[in-house]
Amino acid sequence: MKKSNTGLFSMLKQNSVESAVLLLAEILALCGGLVLILMVFVNIGSIFGRVLFGMPLVGDFELIEIACGVSIFMFLPICKLKNGNIIVDTFTLRLSKKKRLLLDLIGDALFGLVAIFFAYRMMFGLLDMIRYREQTMLLEIPVWIPFGPAIFSLFFLSLICFISVLSKLSTLVIVRAN
Repeated sequence: MKKSNTGLFSMLKQNSVESAVLLLAEILALCGGLVLILMVFVNIGSIFGRVLFGMPLVGDFELIEIACGVSIFMFLPICKLKNGNIIVDTFTLRLSKKKRLLLDLIGDALFGLVAIFFAYRMMFGLLDMIRYREQTMLLEIPVWIPFGPAIFSLFFLSLICFISVLSKLSTLVIVRAN
């Protein structure tokens, strides 16, 4: 397995729209990181409460479960921008650069379609959670709350994938012209 270092992330500083996309992806990742750091403190507080007072924080696992899910979704856009997804290139090592670029373009298009499909389906889940007023067991946190950042992150991820497709398509056209 190989992790790719180059790609769309290095090209994104070309214009203001792409800079805005990069900035938003960085803000999402920063928020996701802050959520995880807060959950570390929740976990530490629960452990100290259990050890020192025999009383852990009630529902700590509910908070951590929700926070981890939300933060994972928030990391997806920056991961795509930095080509941080792990790829297996065993079968494509001997292909020409143009053919690998075409395969990457197809992969980005599929990734974008899957992300937009997941976001679309999660909107129905969000509506169901609101309609049925589903809550967590101990803290009674409405389950629909984490759907918002997850859906936004997936739609944003699909936008990034389609920008990447356009970028790779223009590169293919330039390579073909030469």
